[in-house]
Order: sequence, then C-alpha cells, then structure tokens
Amino acid sequence: MRAFFRCAALLCALAVGVLPTTRTLAAQEGASTLQAEAKRRFTELHERMQKLQLVKAATEPEQGAILEAGNRFIQERDLHKALDEVQTLIQGSRWDEALQKMDALQSDLQSLLDILLARTMDVEKLLAEIKRLEAYKKRVDELIAEQKAEKEDSAKAEELERHAKELEEAKQAVAKLIEEQKALKQDAQQAGLAATPEKAAEMEKKEGELKDAAEALAEKLEKVEKNAAKAGTSKPKEAQPNAKPGEGGACSGNCKSASNSMGQAQQKLQKNTPERALEDMDQALRKLEAAQRELEKMAEEAKRKLQELPFDQQHKAQEVTQIKTDHVAEDMEKDDKNPKNDPEQKNTPGKKNIQQAVPKQKAAAGQLKEYKPAKAKQDQQDAQEDLEKAKKELEDALAQLRQQLSDEVLRALEERFGAMLEKQKELSARTKAADRLASAALTANGGAPAQVVERSKDIGRGEHELAGEASDALALLAEEGTSAAFPAVVEMLRDDLTHCGQLLEATKTGVVTQSLQAEIEQTLKDLIDALRRQIEMNDANGGCCMCNGQPALVPLSAELRLVMIKQKRVNKQTSEFDQQVPAEQRGDAPVVERAAELSRQQGRTEDLLRRLATKLEKETSGR
Repeated sequence: MRAFFRCAALLCALAVGVLPTTRTLAAQEGASTLQAEAKRRFTELHERMQKLQLVKAATEPEQGAILEAGNRFIQERDLHKALDEVQTLIQGSRWDEALQKMDALQSDLQSLLDILLARTMDVEKLLAEIKRLEAYKKRVDELIAEQKAEKEDSAKAEELERHAKELEEAKQAVAKLIEEQKALKQDAQQAGLAATPEKAAEMEKKEGELKDAAEALAEKLEKVEKNAAKAGTSKPKEAQPNAKPGEGGACSGNCKSASNSMGQAQQKLQKNTPERALEDMDQALRKLEAAQRELEKMAEEAKRKLQELPFDQQHKAQEVTQIKTDHVAEDMEKDDKNPKNDPEQKNTPGKKNIQQAVPKQKAAAGQLKEYKPAKAKQDQQDAQEDLEKAKKELEDALAQLRQQLSDEVLRALEERFGAMLEKQKELSARTKAADRLASAALTANGGAPAQVVERSKDIGRGEHELAGEASDALALLAEEGTSAAFPAVVEMLRDDLTHCGQLLEATKTGVVTQSLQAEIEQTLKDLIDALRRQIEMNDANGGCCMCNGQPALVPLSAELRLVMIKQKRVNKQTSEFDQQVPAEQRGDAPVVERAAELSRQQGRTEDLLRRLATKLEKETSGR
C-alpha cells in the first residue's frame, strides 16, 4: 500500500511540473511528453488499485475500504479525462488554460492522496481517543483520592470505636479484680492472726492467682494506654519522681503496683499471718481503684469523641463520591453507545470496574448512616480497589494508544515529507529555469522581465504552500509531544520555506535562493532518513523507546544525529564561502546577503542544540 502513497505524491508534483518555462516548440514537446508520462503512471496506479481492492476486501477489509473510496473518487472526479484535457491544452499551447486545469487537477490528486493515506484521520482519531481516556483517568484519580480519604476517616472512627470497646473490657477486668480482692480480704479478716492450714493454703493460692491476673492486666493496659494516646482519649503520662524504668502509664503502673502488693500479701499468707497481709491487700485495692478511675476517664473521653464524630458528614461525602463514580460509569456507557466512536473499541477501559465500585460505595454510605464505620471501611476498601483496577486498565490502554500514535506519526511524517521533497525538487528546478531566463532577458533598466517576475512569484507561492505543510507537521509533532530536536528542525524548515518564498516574491532567483532551496531539500532528506530508520527499528524491536513514561517518537541519539548533520552542513557551507569568495568582493550586496543567510542558519543550529540539551537535562533529572 505504501508504494501507492509515494506514487500518488509523485503524481501531485508531476502534474504541475509539466508547465514549460518558455513557449518554444521544444518546450511544448517536452511538456507534452511529461504529461503523457503522468497519464501513464496514473493509469497504472488506478489499475493496480482496482486489482488490489478485490484482494484486500477479503484479506484486509480496512485497506480494501480505503482502496474502494479512492477508486470511487477517481470515477466521480473523472481524473483520467482531466489528465487528457491537460494534454490537449499543452499540445495546443494554451498555457493559461492548462495552468488553471492543472491547479484543479493538483487539488484532486491531493484529495486522492489524503484518501489513500488516511493517516491524518488515523492520527486525529488516536489523539482524540488519548484525550478522552486521559480525561477519564484524571476523573478516576480524583475518585481514588476521595475514596481513600473517606476510607481513612472510617478507619479512624473504627479505631476509636474499637478503643472504646477495649476500655470497657479493661474496666470490667479491673472491677472483677477489685471484687475478688475484696472478697479475699474479708476472708483474711475473718481468719484473724492465724487460719487453719487448709484455709491459709487456699487464701495463699487465691492471692497468687490475683497477682498473676493483675500482672497480665497491666500488660494489657499498656496497650490500651498506647491506643488512648493515639485516639486522644488520655493526657500524656506525667513523669513521676519515683518512677522506675519500664513503668507504664497511670493505669498499667497502678496495676503493676497492685500486683506487687498482692505478691507481698501472698508471702504473708504463705506464712499463715493473714492479719499482716491485710495492709498489702488494702494497698493493692487502692492501686486497682486508681487504675479504675483512670479507665473511667478514658472511657468517658472515648465516648465523647465517638459522639462528636461527623458520621453525617462522612455519610454525605461518601454519597457524593458514589454519585461522581456513577456519572463516570454513565459517561463511559454513553461513549460506548455513541456511533461516532470507534466501533472496534467495544468498551471503554475500566468501565466494568467503575460500575462495580458504585454499589460498594452505596453500601458504605449506608453503614456510615447507621454509625458502623468498620463495615463501611471494608466496603470503601473494596470500592477503592475497583477504582484502582479501572485506573490500571486506562493506563494500559493509554500506553498502547501512545505506541500506536508514535507509529502513525512516524509514517504520516515520512509520507508528508516525501511529498514535500518531490514538490520542492520541482520548485527548485523551476527557480533555476527562471534564473536562466532572467539572466538571458534583462530589461533595459537591468530588472527582470514581467514574465520572470510572475513565474518567480508563482514559485514563491509554492514555497509558502510547503511552509504550510511544515506547519501542519509541526502541529502533529506538538500533539505527539515527545521530541525536542524534530520539532525544532521542522520549525527551521518552515522558516526556511517562508524565507525562500519571500525571496522569490522579490524576484530573487539567484545563488542565495537556490542555496536555500538545496538546504531545504537536504533537510527534508535528513528528516525522511531519520524517520525511516526509526520505523525500521520499531518494526524490528516491536516498539519505541520511552520518554517520560510514554513511547518517544525517536530516541535522543537520533535527534542528536540530526543536529550534528545540520551543523556539519553549515560548517561546510561556511568553509566553501570562505574559500570561494575573495576578500575584495565581501562587501558586495549579494555576498553580504549570502553571509547573513549562513549566520542565520548557524544561529538556528545553536538554538537546536540548546533545546536538545534542555530535554536531556530534564530526562536526566527525572530519573
């Protein structure tokens, strides 16, 4: 198929290039021969298109449809007849009419080229799809951030709820210890100075059990105190002047002290002196009651904080996120049903996961409304995971689209620059012919004849048209966005074409203009060569290199090579200028103009190097 693209581009240039520069019989015969060659090539092209259409319709329907559209366009515009009419006009030396017909024919051939290439449409579709999915990814990112924040709020509420529960359990455990210690104290009081050996052993065993229980409770209370500090339900522990290393807060410290006192009471009961154990039991009770009071304070604070939690606000915030998520799912559904969108893209990536997140968010909002943060948090976690899966699908789809975009842009630019090169060669040839005619037919006052002036302006219009093509290529590179040197080179190309057009509009067809045209042709060749190298490399490697997380159009090394080629060419031209132009002629106007052009080219090359250095610095610092 790409052979057709190049052939069609050649025909576009050839259709205009047959107009002779002089109206002699020899020129007429030459133009007629060129037009006949254009007709022959176009006929061959059309025949091959018709044959391939049948083959591609069965094997590659998409390309078959493109060929069918091209064949239909040729029939509707009757391009074969138009080519014959141009031939007749040339043979009859009806130059003005031939030129008008050629302009119309060139426009039709360009339209045929656009149909066959279908590149611009493909690139625009890819850019539109990338923009669409990036917009969805941004919305999903926002949803993930909101859902994560709401889940964290629920987690804090759940933690506070759990803390309040553990405080109640700790209070019950301390109350049980106090009750059992009081009961044992009463037994000891009744026993008096000495108890029966059996009773003494029973009391000693019970006190040991209480001691162990108090010690275990102290360890548990240390964790409770840490949770209280996190939850803000207790004040930081004040340093005690007689505190020992490893002592906990007020609750756990009192409980440890109680355990120690119980240990001392146990020893006295072991010696069967229950009355002497009463003081230690009283000390243990005082410490347990102090721990109990601290626990009650923390429990009250936890209860107060639970009552202050903005469950209503959390519930409403979750509902808002649910509505936003539902809107994203609905928009994706509408996009998928829109007949204007790509039929091959059956479902927007991530849509299923977005849809699955909505009922989970709704359930979480319901749990928050019922003051159940623990259950809400789990639903929120599940919803967040669905959203993150949707984001991953969008990212994968975007990576694939950007790879396709790079491939399409490479081929679109190669074909565009190829057509521009053919056109530029034709304009360069016409410039040289116009310059020869101007040299041979100067007017009495030394100016160019009207015929040369008009032709020079016409060639200048062609250069401006190519500058427009370069601007379109520049816009494509800006959309693609990964290259630094390529856009700069194309900017230089566009400016050179514009400058060349201005020179020709001023009827300057001499060495400066011709040198600039040669430079333009070489720049186009360099660009085409770099693009073809990259296309071949991508085909071999199965993809592009990366730039800022997305496929780069060309690697930095290829861009640097372009700059080096440009610099070497400027160096060579400067050296040739220095060798060829004698010192006594360097003040002449044409020589000064040529030197100024060389200086302009050098300045642009230096600017190109600065842009490339900036890009390299950004990529290096981003690693």
